[in-house]
Amino acid sequence: MVGKLVTLMHRARLIFQDGAELTVEVEPGQSVLEGALAVDVPLRYDCCTGSCGSCVVQCLDGQTVVDLTGKVPVNADELVAGLRPACLTRLNSDASFELPYPLKPAPSSPAKHSAQIVELRRGAPSVALLTLKLERPEGFVFQSGQYIRLAAPGVGEARAYSIASTTTELPLIELMIRLVPDGKMSRWLQETAKVGDRVRLQAPLGSFGLDDRARRHVFVAGGTGLAPVLSMIRSLRGQNQPALLCFGCTRRRELFYEQELAALVASMPDLEVRIAVMEGADGDLRSGTAISLLQKEDFDAQTVCYLCGPPPMVDAARKALTSHGVAAQAIRAERFQPGG
Repeated sequence: MVGKLVTLMHRARLIFQDGAELTVEVEPGQSVLEGALAVDVPLRYDCCTGSCGSCVVQCLDGQTVVDLTGKVPVNADELVAGLRPACLTRLNSDASFELPYPLKPAPSSPAKHSAQIVELRRGAPSVALLTLKLERPEGFVFQSGQYIRLAAPGVGEARAYSIASTTTELPLIELMIRLVPDGKMSRWLQETAKVGDRVRLQAPLGSFGLDDRARRHVFVAGGTGLAPVLSMIRSLRGQNQPALLCFGCTRRRELFYEQELAALVASMPDLEVRIAVMEGADGDLRSGTAISLLQKEDFDAQTVCYLCGPPPMVDAARKALTSHGVAAQAIRAERFQPGG
């Protein structure tokens, strides 16, 4: 008699931010993301290759294997802390994962949209502030912290940009775009783009967002990493939840959105904003980085921290928060590289 080959499947228990739970079976060789998508479980993702970080989840228990041969959206310290990119993670046993967003309410599924430029201005010499108007906003719902992929005429590959506005401003979508030398999108914005032009975008994307279980929120943003945290802060209006924003830019001339942040503080009594620049600080500005603005007294057991900026800034901020006693599970991060 020829013995049958038994294929052992493992189970992934998925725990959403709102307490909802779903369990999926993951076949040998399958990633957790592939197992979830095979049965239409709404895990958020984008690239499926480890580049974007949209599918990063927190492993609570179980034995996992992460494919480290290519690009990985988490660093070694984060892997030790249990963060796992679902698209690169396979199971060697049953395992449990916590997802940084609720099952319900959920944003609309990612889809292609058309939009028109209604405003384009410089926030600083190296920052463009772009406002788009969706042509068909019906049914479009996003979570503060999410991003879009923007495709402009003649630019080629779409670029990812976080949304700075909230759903209450729809059909308008506000973006903050870092202008980089020789970048195709940067060149288009500076030389060709004008009010009235039409663009294409895919949205909403990403899993970065508020933890509604927190009683205090601390945001650390560098440069145009301000966009998603600004959307989250704006969404806290009227909720009577203390929030702190530590915002930094490299040079005084690169600082942007000062007046808008001052107006936001005036309209939100529970919001504190600290701003620093590494070169040329004057007036009320502090000298240093966004991270240097943090103090040990800023955190308690019910605080959740949100980081957005270039990878070195995010890594340094995570280490600083850890030194202040903030638990790994209370830190959420969105890394970005200037898209050109």
